[in-house]
Amino acid sequence: MRTGFLKKLHILLFTALFIVPLGGCYVPASFDAEIEVGRTGFYKITFEGYMAETNLFNKVVKDNISPKEEEERVARLKNDLMRDSATKLFEYFKKGHFRIKWEKQGDILKSKMVSFLRRNENLLSISYVKSKALVSIQGTPISRANAQRMVDSGLGLQGSLKVTTDAKVISHNANKVKDGEGRKKTYIWVIKSPFDPSPKLSFNLR
Repeated sequence: MRTGFLKKLHILLFTALFIVPLGGCYVPASFDAEIEVGRTGFYKITFEGYMAETNLFNKVVKDNISPKEEEERVARLKNDLMRDSATKLFEYFKKGHFRIKWEKQGDILKSKMVSFLRRNENLLSISYVKSKALVSIQGTPISRANAQRMVDSGLGLQGSLKVTTDAKVISHNANKVKDGEGRKKTYIWVIKSPFDPSPKLSFNLR
């Protein structure tokens, strides 16, 4: 996986003039994400891939900060992300891009909501509405205007998401569905550009 990511990132970094803010500081560049969530409420999220921190990217590419300042900013970024026990790996690549592995598990019926990367930087989330007994999984949408700016700047977005559940799904927009053991099914999204629809899936506990 890493070799493909590096080739893609080399292309993006040498052609992009700026990174378009998408309502937050972090943008996934290339990734694989997996979610397991069952009828009992237990969930596990794993995200592994390359992301860009937009403030740092702009400082390096547009403001031409010194290597020393870049190193200091990377250290602060790493400390910030590694404070979260869910962050299992942080490796800086260059020009604001870093490799990350993030894992979290728990009971969505108790926590009500869990977000990657965190609530104020929500790229992918699982939520539970008790009054409706509804569990929803959703990626944060990118507006068409922002998606076009990304493409115009030479910045792409690609990745895959797999959601495995034994619950009876009532709605989803996955690209394909695979049967698993017993009642389990895996819903698969293959994201090829920022114009692709944001992943969505819902199931009812009743």
